[in-house]
Amino acid sequence: MNKRLSITVAVIVSLFIAVNVHLLFSKKSTVPKTLYVQHHERMTPGHYEEEVMKEGLITPEDIYTVYVGDDEVIDTWLVKEGDPVQVGDEIALLQTERAESQLAAWEAEEEGLLEQRSAIESTIDSLESDRRSAKNNSSHVNTTETPGDSDVELNVDVQVDVHQDGAFAQAISEAERELSEIDRKLAVVQTQLNQDATRPALISPVDGTVSKVDKHGFTLAADIYSETKLVTTYVQLDEWQKVEAGDPVYIQQNYLDTIIEGTVHSISEVPATDSRWQEAYDKLDPKERENPLDLYELTIMPAEELVNLPFGANVNATIIVNEADAVAVKLDWLDTYVKDSAIAWKLDEQGRTAKTAVTVPFITNNRAVVTEGLTTGDVAIHSSHIDEYNVQSNVFLPFPLEFPSRSDWRAFGWKNYVKYGFVE
Repeated sequence: MNKRLSITVAVIVSLFIAVNVHLLFSKKSTVPKTLYVQHHERMTPGHYEEEVMKEGLITPEDIYTVYVGDDEVIDTWLVKEGDPVQVGDEIALLQTERAESQLAAWEAEEEGLLEQRSAIESTIDSLESDRRSAKNNSSHVNTTETPGDSDVELNVDVQVDVHQDGAFAQAISEAERELSEIDRKLAVVQTQLNQDATRPALISPVDGTVSKVDKHGFTLAADIYSETKLVTTYVQLDEWQKVEAGDPVYIQQNYLDTIIEGTVHSISEVPATDSRWQEAYDKLDPKERENPLDLYELTIMPAEELVNLPFGANVNATIIVNEADAVAVKLDWLDTYVKDSAIAWKLDEQGRTAKTAVTVPFITNNRAVVTEGLTTGDVAIHSSHIDEYNVQSNVFLPFPLEFPSRSDWRAFGWKNYVKYGFVE
């Protein structure tokens, strides 16, 4: 009898304990609980920056090519590669008896370039007008410009809606690139036409440096780098979407005395084509790309002249694509982090767990920069069990431990230890 009674009592007690444990600790329990949270951090203000680190090359802002189409026109070359030149300097002397025909060729080229320029300006105006008037309803634009006898042809064939603004932007960017190229050619031709007819020569249209001289072949030419130096680098799509013209940049190189500031000068919307700069960049930053066209040229304008660095020199460029004066929390403390929003946990005014939605514009050094949802003085908390209960829980944190240094131990003296430890 006693044995059965003991078993019955044990079963009843076990059931009572089990039921109470379930009621107390189940997810549907409404009984307030105290949760031990090991990780916590008080939010303090700071200045945070998101950086894009790139390898860069010193390049000219523009390259001008002066040339003639007949090797018998050149009498004497007066420059070699690396020579500095100024506007109006003679690059090569022309044969006097052939100078007249060459001037006629330049006049014809100027006329063709002016026609091209007018046609492309008209195309840009048309594209910008259609871009502004584009609405949700679809319309069709087909613009083809083939000015004169030139080899410049722009084809734009897009269905216009709000999702295709990028197509217009790319077409306008390509047209503006062609316009810049025509302006450079016009500068070269018009400089030749404005020279002293009594001493016919190839004339430099800009201040700069002779980079290349072709003395043989179908076309004889000299390439001149403009005096202004830029930093050229290349970005892939994920970086391209972050960078904007005007973003601050810090330029470093072993031969620079200090870090030079600059800004993003231009970002191409057209994939980079093969060039000596791109080939050099691929060797400096040999990343594999699934899409071979996923590379866009980006130029940086330094705030001061890069007089200590030659063309082609390798520099390091740090582009600041985001910055904020805000608080930051460890990235792995966030829940459901998607794009620029997430869920964080903090202590409320009563010292209980509180779930809060936060805005995270960017991440730096494995910390999420928070501009909304957490403020200075808030205590952010993290625990693997924090979201297991549907009610707010009281929180207790680890007891802070701090041991004095060995010198402090000695300086305090044994008499004081006895006095405060035993006597009092």
